[in-house]
Amino acid sequence: MTTATGQKRRFDWTRAVVGGATIVAVLVIAALWQRTHPYSIETSVDIDASPREVWAALTDLEAYPEWNPSVGGIRGDLAEGGTVVYQEDGSDVTGRVVEVVENEELRWETHAGVIGVFDGERTFTLEELADGRTRFTQSELFRGVTVLFVTDTLHDEVAPSFHAMNDALRDRVEGDE
Repeated sequence: MTTATGQKRRFDWTRAVVGGATIVAVLVIAALWQRTHPYSIETSVDIDASPREVWAALTDLEAYPEWNPSVGGIRGDLAEGGTVVYQEDGSDVTGRVVEVVENEELRWETHAGVIGVFDGERTFTLEELADGRTRFTQSELFRGVTVLFVTDTLHDEVAPSFHAMNDALRDRVEGDE
């Protein structure tokens, strides 16, 4: 590059390093902030059945295509440390199972590529109600540097799919297919 006086301008390595380090620092800070401030979506439905009956339908992976409008198919090992692969919006999503409490809770984590870019933690909770019914709650915590830019999309697309799955699970368990 040449200056106005005709002198050749040298590349400023100090500025380049400081600029690059600043960008990396901002991304790291954003990722750390997002880890402690996730975006959350939660939906619930009351089901006229026991937690055992709801759990049986929820964990019958082979039957998902018969009733679940949100997940095209799912396979895997529903044990802590196991892996599940499910189809959502035409793509395969791989999750690592982090908690299984029979008739109470199932939880897995997913990552879109590198951890910290776009991560999800999906939880299914079954709560026995006093009248013998079950409150089924499906929630997901979204974390990562890209989450801040897609919260509207997540709200508009994920919440309705959660409601659809909740209703379909209720209909499946109650026999109203």
